[in-house]
Amino acid sequence: MIISIVGMTVLLASLLYFHLELSEGYLKVHLDTQNKNLAIVLRNSLLAEGLETILLKDQKQLTKQEHEKISITLENELRWVPVVKVKVYSKDAMVLFSTKQDEIGQSAKNNKGVHSSLAGKAISGLVHRNNVNDFDNLIETFSLHQQYIPVKNQLTKETLGVFEIYTDVSKILSNFEGKQKVIFWAIGGILMTFYLALAFSFFGTHRLLRKETLQRQKHLNELQTIHAELEQRVEQRTAELDKSKTFLQSVIDGISNPLLVIRPDFTIALMNKAAINLIPPDQDKNNFRYCYQISHRRNEPCSGPDHPCSFAQVKQDGCTARLRHTHFDANNQPILVDLVSTPLYSSSGEFEGVIEVQHDVTQMVKMQAGLEQSKARLLAIMENVPDAILTCDSNYVIQSNNPAAQKLFNGREGNLTGKKFTLFFSEETSLSILQPGKIGQIVAILKGLNGNQFSADIWVGPLHSSVEKSSYIIVVRDITQRIKAQRELETTRQLYFHKEKMAAIGQLAAGILHEVGNPIAAIAGAASELKSVNECSGNPVGDCPFKDSVGENINLIDEQTIRLAKITREIADFASPKPRERELLDLNGLLQSTARLLTFDRRFSAIKMDLQLDKNLPAIVGVADQLTQVFMNLMINAMDASISVNGENETIQLETQQDGDRVQISITDRGHGMSKEIQNHILEPFFSTKPVGKGSGLGLSICDSIVHTHGGVLNIDSEEGKGTTFHVFLPIDLIDSEIINR
Repeated sequence: MIISIVGMTVLLASLLYFHLELSEGYLKVHLDTQNKNLAIVLRNSLLAEGLETILLKDQKQLTKQEHEKISITLENELRWVPVVKVKVYSKDAMVLFSTKQDEIGQSAKNNKGVHSSLAGKAISGLVHRNNVNDFDNLIETFSLHQQYIPVKNQLTKETLGVFEIYTDVSKILSNFEGKQKVIFWAIGGILMTFYLALAFSFFGTHRLLRKETLQRQKHLNELQTIHAELEQRVEQRTAELDKSKTFLQSVIDGISNPLLVIRPDFTIALMNKAAINLIPPDQDKNNFRYCYQISHRRNEPCSGPDHPCSFAQVKQDGCTARLRHTHFDANNQPILVDLVSTPLYSSSGEFEGVIEVQHDVTQMVKMQAGLEQSKARLLAIMENVPDAILTCDSNYVIQSNNPAAQKLFNGREGNLTGKKFTLFFSEETSLSILQPGKIGQIVAILKGLNGNQFSADIWVGPLHSSVEKSSYIIVVRDITQRIKAQRELETTRQLYFHKEKMAAIGQLAAGILHEVGNPIAAIAGAASELKSVNECSGNPVGDCPFKDSVGENINLIDEQTIRLAKITREIADFASPKPRERELLDLNGLLQSTARLLTFDRRFSAIKMDLQLDKNLPAIVGVADQLTQVFMNLMINAMDASISVNGENETIQLETQQDGDRVQISITDRGHGMSKEIQNHILEPFFSTKPVGKGSGLGLSICDSIVHTHGGVLNIDSEEGKGTTFHVFLPIDLIDSEIINR
């Protein structure tokens, strides 16, 4: 308590001392700043009234007029300021002006404030009442603050004199000292209160300590009673430890892998249910006391290279050992296990055995063997597949290749590995498929290492690998023979087109003869009349009755001749082979000319052609001869279907319209229609519903092929008993320029 009282007293005294010092320092700074600013204001006011001019004259005293001018200026400026005295010194430290007349003309050479200001430095000081003024060496009768500031030439900055003011601070210091007394007595009161509270606390604590001593004695007696109870609880704890052992057994029984704790003499100290389940169910478990009896069905420890003992290895190395053994399961069947044997030490560091955990890896080993077989099978496939197979990295650099690739590109494995696959392309336009991240299929011209070129079908796909995130597999097939066969097939198909045309012309022959016969008869009649006119040309004027019909006969002959030329031209255009060049086509005109040509067929004499053509239908790019063949085949099929129903008063509807970015041509009949089963096979080659000898089954198949090469689609909409509609969809803008010509 005494230490606390002394410490608190020292602390409060220190705080009071620092408070007084800080307060007085703050007051001095405040007075210095305020009075310096006031002195500067007064000096500047005097300078404005000509003080600088007065000081420059370097005179010993002021004139009466100059003195009155300064006095008036100061009276105006100091009406509300507690300034008790103002002085102006010349640069030789003489008092030129003072508000006290008796001080004018005095020397201030011993005044430190004047000397400091003449040197260009402002200085100030605080003087308490009845204390000596350090600047004037006089005892002041009241507290004041004095400020010295230099008066300088505005142009040369030369010090011309000193300006001094005295400010009365008695009232400020009196208030300040009063507040300090209040703080002192307040701190004293706080300190006294603290002393009283501390004494009260001390005596209260003393009473509590005495009470605590009595309670401790009572607690000691209770502890003795508790000690007796603890001995009883130790016995209970022993029983609980036995229960914990049972819990530990249940924990290790929850481990699915066999676990054994083996002593140094190979006897089993503890094992879980998974290990117990390795014992044959018809055997007594008490006969399996040693680890080797359970794992190897033998009566002696394992030894030798055929039966390495993990226990011995742990004991020798002193660390965990891992081995793969052949053990036996409960059915005495051999199983492969991975053993993890961990040493077990006592708290004193003595070796007490091992903890052995067995992992059955029989299935894993079988799976690994299966993977090896799969790998071997894959290598065999790569060796024997006829297509070239290459694997590439993200930059299409070849990493591996099969014998077919080596044969195709005429090089060995080492010649191909490390080369970029792009080097084998003959056309740079085909390199688009080898852009990063792009997969797909393309037909291109490749070249081998010997420079020989060949047509190839190239397929590029991703190759997922844990090592290489972006890699590719490329399959290349030589299709030189296939392209040759396709060309031969195309030639055969063109021959079939021509034969179909000739067959159609044969069907149109009778109608053509009838159409040609009428113009010929008209021409013959007109010629006969012209002959009669010629015979009567020698008769007198007005005696020839045929002169008026000569003009009419000539017009008739001209019209019928044009008609014959048109018929023969249409037949010739249809019959003659056309070049397979793409051009802009007017589908409406193509349909009209095809329908007009078919009117020569007698089978169409009883069938009406209803043309509903869109006048705003855009032109498309295609081969006119091929599309004419498509439309004629579809119209003939519609005609055959219509005739097979009633044979007369039937209508075939031709309709065109725009469908987004493609055009639609629909050919509709009101025949028997087709079943779903027939619709599923109608576009297959050599499938026909017509009697034997009436159809080859190639017409619709070829139509579908032609529409497909034009980038279009041929759809069938048919219902039994209601008729059939063939829809041909063709693109307006054919992007791939090679679709038709390939």
